[in-house]
Amino acid sequence: MAVQMPLGGFLCMHRLVRMCTSSQRHLRHRDVLVRLTKRRSEIRTFSTGLVKCKESEHEDSDSSGLSAELTSRQAPPARRSRPLSPLERISGLLPRDALSPEVMQLREQNQQEAEEDANVQESFAQSTQEQSGHPETPAGTEATPKEDESDNDHSSDATTEPSTSERLIPATLPGESLLVPGELLVAELYKKGRMEYRKMFNLQTGTRLHSSWGFIPHDDIAGQPAGQFLNTSLGAPVLIRRASLEDYVLYMKRGPAIAYPKDAARMLMMMDVTEGDRVLESGSGSGAMSLFLSRAVGSKGSVLSLEVREDHHRRATLNYKRWRTSWNLRRGEEWPDNVQFHKADLCTASSLLAGQGFHSVALDLINPHLVLTTVIPHLHPGAVCAVYLAKCVY
Repeated sequence: MAVQMPLGGFLCMHRLVRMCTSSQRHLRHRDVLVRLTKRRSEIRTFSTGLVKCKESEHEDSDSSGLSAELTSRQAPPARRSRPLSPLERISGLLPRDALSPEVMQLREQNQQEAEEDANVQESFAQSTQEQSGHPETPAGTEATPKEDESDNDHSSDATTEPSTSERLIPATLPGESLLVPGELLVAELYKKGRMEYRKMFNLQTGTRLHSSWGFIPHDDIAGQPAGQFLNTSLGAPVLIRRASLEDYVLYMKRGPAIAYPKDAARMLMMMDVTEGDRVLESGSGSGAMSLFLSRAVGSKGSVLSLEVREDHHRRATLNYKRWRTSWNLRRGEEWPDNVQFHKADLCTASSLLAGQGFHSVALDLINPHLVLTTVIPHLHPGAVCAVYLAKCVY
């Protein structure tokens, strides 16, 4: 048999095992139990409160009713401690005499702001408790002024709603024109932040831009400012913008492999091409490097581009002319005509290079070392000859 006896905040356990006892010992143990039960003490249990030991069943019933009332009530939310700012943390490690007046002033301001925030939270909690304590307040008393406010909002919206003439296409910025037929444009479609469709096309009247998400008539695109979203026949928003030189080089018709923009930019940095330079290029290809060199040297410079194959020479010339036409429609001014395309072999083009000097040389050949003896005499002292090897694996 086990008996629990609360004694001074501790729980004492006495195990009484009796096989045969006398009456005197029974009386002695009974007196001890009576004295212990008369003492009132508090036992801390595995709960959030304190449970008192009562002397009678009446007190137990009262305590159960009181605990039910406490659980039915919702205690106000406990205030959370405010996190310390870096200034308070560092200044708290230093003695008060070592702090400057500016630091002390900042600490006082932070404490005042924290107290104001705490007061606001307490007032808000009290107001919410008061509102919850008066459920009989009718909820529809404030319906009338809300409806009036909504009516006023609608009336103000109706008065400020722009007319159809004001909702036309926004005016373009100075120096920028609307899209016209003949320009090179790029259409892009994004789904969930990812590009699902991109196409470069030439704007023409009477045609359509087709895609898996519907079509857009070119007539609807003409006259719009660049960078607008237009909906297809299926309601998909498509971004229409002008093609940059990088876009044109990547999506233009090509014969051989091109020098990609990242590689071309690296070569231009190595050669230090600036406006007014004269550059020699061997291996026109599809005309990608020729276009980048043309923009780098500007109207004061020039580029001499040589190509052995007839089809590559023709493709590079057509791509260069197509970009110049689109640029003229876009800006209203001509792209510099500073590239001279020749169908010739650099190894045997000594007569073509006679009397000319170059600030830099760009070679895009399979065997560039074969032409170095021809190129070096026409290269300025200290200039750079950059070689592009597309199939280099080391």
